[in-house]
Amino acid sequence: MYPLSSPALLLSIALLPLLTPLPALAESWHGELQGGGAITVDPETHRAVIDHGAGQRPLWDGVHRLDDGSTVITHDGIAIPTEQMYQAWSEATRPQPIFETRYCHQLVRKTCGFDNACNNAAACMRARSMLADEGREQRDQPLAAGSYPQTATSDLCRKALDDPAYTACESLEAQIGDSRCRVLVDKVCGAGGECGQAQPCNAAHQLLRMETEERLANDDPGAITDTGRQCVEAMGNAFFAACDAATAKAPGKPTR
Repeated sequence: MYPLSSPALLLSIALLPLLTPLPALAESWHGELQGGGAITVDPETHRAVIDHGAGQRPLWDGVHRLDDGSTVITHDGIAIPTEQMYQAWSEATRPQPIFETRYCHQLVRKTCGFDNACNNAAACMRARSMLADEGREQRDQPLAAGSYPQTATSDLCRKALDDPAYTACESLEAQIGDSRCRVLVDKVCGAGGECGQAQPCNAAHQLLRMETEERLANDDPGAITDTGRQCVEAMGNAFFAACDAATAKAPGKPTR
């Protein structure tokens, strides 16, 4: 719903290093060596061990070829994470997008807030009314249509998600909350928005909007999303440097 504004921005986001430790809920990654033995890599410490059937011991340093032809590199007993490892770890911890096509539910969450902080706002009340209308329409559908069939009101809610009249509750992107990208925005844009015209600030805001979309669709809005993880990683990326308010306001010097 929020397209990136330039190929350069896409590239800068795509190049963010995937180095952030994953939550403790992730399971260890497992692989089989070509010469025998099972490798296990811890998702938090990336420590690698090998088991030949007689117990585990640290995996020696070097390049290890797996039975599928891929390789794992270890140094000081620590494995350099591979794409397979990240995929396995992220699948184990990724929140479920149960509201992905339940647009009226998304609209209520957007306008009322995950914490119902904007329950009395006009946009929230309109969204709740549309959710009720959708529920009545869904009850008239045959059982074969499924639990949450799309109706005419569902389509109205989908369009309303991009309608400025249905303003988002401020608590969605509050400074104190579950948004990881809000922290990035505050860092690169400045506490008072001093660097608001800078490219890193624009990129951070787009990431924040993408994260909010993902949180609206997920069962647990407090769980870290794919974009939220990118924002955590971006905190250490040189492109997303902290705003220098003095430089941004310096007379005669154009904003970056």
